[in-house]
Amino acid sequence: MKKIFKLPVAFALLALALVSCSDDVDYELFTKYTYLLNNGWQENIKMEINDDNTVTLPVYFGVNGTTGNDKDITVKIAVDPDTLKDYNFDKYKNDTTAYYTMLPENCFSFDKDSYVLPKGKLSTQATCTINLETLKSTASIFNEYVLPLRIASSEGEPTGPSRYSKALFFINLSNVYSGTYSGTGRLQQIGTSYTSDAGGKQLYAISRDECYIYLGNADRSTTDNKKFIARLHFNEDGSIDVSAISPDIDLKPISGSYSFRFTQNANDSRKLARRTVVKLACEYTDVTDKYASVRIHYETTLTMNDDVMKADWPNAVISTDN
Repeated sequence: MKKIFKLPVAFALLALALVSCSDDVDYELFTKYTYLLNNGWQENIKMEINDDNTVTLPVYFGVNGTTGNDKDITVKIAVDPDTLKDYNFDKYKNDTTAYYTMLPENCFSFDKDSYVLPKGKLSTQATCTINLETLKSTASIFNEYVLPLRIASSEGEPTGPSRYSKALFFINLSNVYSGTYSGTGRLQQIGTSYTSDAGGKQLYAISRDECYIYLGNADRSTTDNKKFIARLHFNEDGSIDVSAISPDIDLKPISGSYSFRFTQNANDSRKLARRTVVKLACEYTDVTDKYASVRIHYETTLTMNDDVMKADWPNAVISTDN
């Protein structure tokens, strides 16, 4: 029986070798279709806030296959709320408080109604502009927003399968202060000797010079988490103005400051290693238990290390100390 299978296998291997040795494949090996290059769940695309308080989201799409693109292909993009609805239910089931919110349609716009992928090109880009001022005036800047998109139509080549032609873009706003900070902090119940440790924090950008954090050990999973949001306004003199968005916690700011330290990046002469240090102190009411609310003194030092381009920081003072 072994001899029966050797010849077909040999022919198959020979055919594969001939295809792999050819630089130009003149016939289509796969089903050709248009697709979103960044498809599925997308949460790592940083959207830097511009001077006019807008952000720009690039949306890339292309055509697959082995024979290239021999025609102009016209693609239209549409909002896809049903995909976000399905994603929320699959991830959180009936816990609707944890659902991601769709970015309001009056807060964003595309640069064109349709996009042409020109003959000879395999990809092109759409540009979505998000207006944060509109978002602030019509909704809440503190929600977790997602922009769900799909290829609505494709003329010239068919639209690809759903998993390749739909995307959920998490609105990941960014400024020079935002990011993930490590930290050491302390929470003390005022009037008692009880203390506890507080760890690092995520600073979420909401404008060019503002971020927000969750106070103490609260985070986005905490019940009534928005009551524990503190807005941080970064001033040019290195100070930080701290304020609460909820009057329920009766926030009393004590101090706030930040500083940058730059050193030469050891691996890339175009970059600097940046250390950002944020120091905060305040008092607020812990309303987690409405029957046993207590005043909290919160003090923390937060540190973030990242790399930045020298061209973006022309006036940076570069330290030579280790």
